[in-house]
Amino acid sequence: MSRVHSARNRDEFKVILNALERNRGLKARWLAELTSLWALRISDLLAITTEQIDESFETGEFSIVETKTQKVKVITLTPHAIKLLNQIRLEYPHDQYLFESRHGGSRRPISRKTAWRWMCEVETDVIKWRRTNGRLGGVNLGTHSLRKSGSRLRQQAGVTLEELQQLLNHSKPETTINYLDNNEQDLVDTFVAGDRALFGD
Repeated sequence: MSRVHSARNRDEFKVILNALERNRGLKARWLAELTSLWALRISDLLAITTEQIDESFETGEFSIVETKTQKVKVITLTPHAIKLLNQIRLEYPHDQYLFESRHGGSRRPISRKTAWRWMCEVETDVIKWRRTNGRLGGVNLGTHSLRKSGSRLRQQAGVTLEELQQLLNHSKPETTINYLDNNEQDLVDTFVAGDRALFGD
């Protein structure tokens, strides 16, 4: 399976968010924003209940146990998160899950497969935007691209490797370094440099 990519910068991240909203509505955008903001794996985000959220408005934070690592993660409600959560609760006041499925009649979150499909649909938007802005290469997006994008953009904003390691609940800094690396994407620039070096274009 190919490694999924993060957004290269904040402008590209906005392209992803806008394409999700255009294709699948505000719910898809909200899912992407909170996954990136909270640096969560999609399965952990989808398991969050509205009861947890409602209680967190009183305390300013809530805790989850990560499915993959079984580590506790405390999530702080930032102003942007509070704004999004208020919008979600206003739009879906009776839902039991933060991102509840509208299909099948049973109360369950949307599936990971659905969220993955939403992300794959925006790849062409990102490629078009890159070409318009003089950037080449393809992109491989999935739900994990959101967690990676949130981390990469924090790094670009000056958050330290140690802080990112703690945010992501990684045991080793090497894991975080590898996680933030976009080698396949960054290598594209060497092909462009080849045009200039070999042919003067």
